[in-house]
Amino acid sequence: MFDPNPIQAKLLKAVQNLASDNQHLIDQSRTGVNPHLSPTALAHLDIGRRTRENLEQIATAVGVPKSVIDYTRASGERGHRWQPGQPLLSTEAIDRDALLRGHLRAVAQLQTMAGVGAAFSQQGTLPREGFAAFRRVMGLHWQRVGAVGHALGLTTVEQQHAWQPTDSPWTDHVARTMATLDRTALMTQWRAVVETNFATVSMPVMVLQAAGITPDDITRQLPVLPDRMVELAAAALEPDPATGGMGGAGIDAAIEATAADSQTESEPTDHRPASHADRYRGPDMGPEP
Repeated sequence: MFDPNPIQAKLLKAVQNLASDNQHLIDQSRTGVNPHLSPTALAHLDIGRRTRENLEQIATAVGVPKSVIDYTRASGERGHRWQPGQPLLSTEAIDRDALLRGHLRAVAQLQTMAGVGAAFSQQGTLPREGFAAFRRVMGLHWQRVGAVGHALGLTTVEQQHAWQPTDSPWTDHVARTMATLDRTALMTQWRAVVETNFATVSMPVMVLQAAGITPDDITRQLPVLPDRMVELAAAALEPDPATGGMGGAGIDAAIEATAADSQTESEPTDHRPASHADRYRGPDMGPEP
């Protein structure tokens, strides 16, 4: 038997209920006059699927066995919604060292994301809308990484090692990584961030918050806020003035510009995703795990 802690249970509940919601929508289309799903319904299914996949990734990162995740998803696809205390069979042993290695990779990916934002801004004029989207998505990834660190119960030494696993500053590693990217590769990574569907990354963070993880819990795991990460990465890149790059001062200006009138979404430093009536709200999380 697998006995999930409250955070794991909340994640599993969201996975199962999302799978159930999507299956219900599919079943409705099969029994209706028109057996084909509308474009809106197909989009809804795609958002639900990608959100569920993100939730499953987080559940894996915090120590939920794969067999439990698979069983929970399958239960939802059979039309069963989550029930508190439902039996979860598993004989898998969770390797904490493997979880720590996974968290270290997640932190490194977050740091690389900061480098992408800094490097792309140095390519020339940066549209305000693009940088605002980047800030929103990176802010949610920052919250997710910090929440996972909290769920793993990292020691101070483990937190420090995850943030800087070598003697070199993390910004040096990011600068070396950015130096290997040509303009096309950099553009690909930038677009992968700014074109992310906001609902698919915000819903998992909302589930983690519903599980009781607070902004302070997240901040204790990560020593630098996301905007500042981009500024530090920009300083480490040392752009050639001849390219017309923005540099650290330009990053500051872009952040201030997007912060001044970006009212449609919450910002990364708010530590909380926005909620909108016209957006996908995801699975029922409820008060109980």
